[in-house]
Amino acid sequence: GSASKQFNNEVLKAHNEYRRQHGVPPLKLCKKLNREAQQTLHCNGMEEYEEDGSGEGTCK
Repeated sequence: GSASKQFNNEVLKAHNEYRRQHGVPPLKLCKKLNREAQQTLHCNGMEEYEEDGSGEGTCK
């Protein structure tokens, strides 16, 4: 929904600010890639994603 879209845009903005500080080009959201990633999580029974603090994530 719109809350998810807003969240994605806020994360992208923050990520691109970090990239800018390091002199690399910004990223763009890819709806197709997001949709495929979400479908993969659901198909594997991993509907919840949790950041573990090390920059890596785990699916539950």
